[in-house]
Amino acid sequence: MKVAVVRSGDTSTEREIKLSTDLGLPTIELPSAYLPSEVSDYDYLLAYRDSRLLLQCTGDAQTGELCVDFSDAKLNFRANSSIRSQNIAKALGIKGSLRPAVLDATAGLGKDAFLMASLGCKVSLLERSAVVHALLANGLARTGYYGEEIDIILGRMNLHFGDLMEFVADSKQFDVVYLDPMFPERRKSAKVKKDMAALQQLLGHQTDGAELLDYAKLLAKTRVVVKRAKLSPHLGPGKPDIVLKGSSSRYDVYLIA
Repeated sequence: MKVAVVRSGDTSTEREIKLSTDLGLPTIELPSAYLPSEVSDYDYLLAYRDSRLLLQCTGDAQTGELCVDFSDAKLNFRANSSIRSQNIAKALGIKGSLRPAVLDATAGLGKDAFLMASLGCKVSLLERSAVVHALLANGLARTGYYGEEIDIILGRMNLHFGDLMEFVADSKQFDVVYLDPMFPERRKSAKVKKDMAALQQLLGHQTDGAELLDYAKLLAKTRVVVKRAKLSPHLGPGKPDIVLKGSSSRYDVYLIA
């Protein structure tokens, strides 16, 4: 998969130069009014629009562009809509005033991490794709853009780059390790086409599910939470201790003895 950083207009700005250097990606100069669909040499483009970093697909018009935006109305509706009674809160083991420290080991676009932080949890986000990590870093850095309420939530989120299997952390640093591993998606909804198709291309499919779960158990103090599609098999050979089912997804909870 080929990705390039866009230099829009006649000059390259410092942030575009830094982004291409940090990610080891080529730059491509395009006019200000370019259309991504007109670019044939690359699968994706990274481009700044004002303060936002966008991932633009050059081939699939339905994918369009992705951006980590924590002011997204649907995301904030869920965060503000009785989230303490939702399955994600139950899966984390939230009771009373206790809030676990969470490692979201497959951060993706950061939506689940935002929901966990909105519950009051300190959340460390781990992302193994350099491109997705750059999108996340940009989304988290736009404090002041979102407003005070969202900025408070983002203050509980801390981003790291790397793969869980290589992540070096103090033993039992996290109460909960959260996994939403990338597997082939069978559903064909518009949301899957836009968000998941791009992520699956960038991240590839994870085939080391059982090993991923075992490693997560080594880092967790109390539990590992695995988000799965409702009808998907369990991540490893063993059965979870708790299963919380929703309309389209479920949470498999593995308690640490």
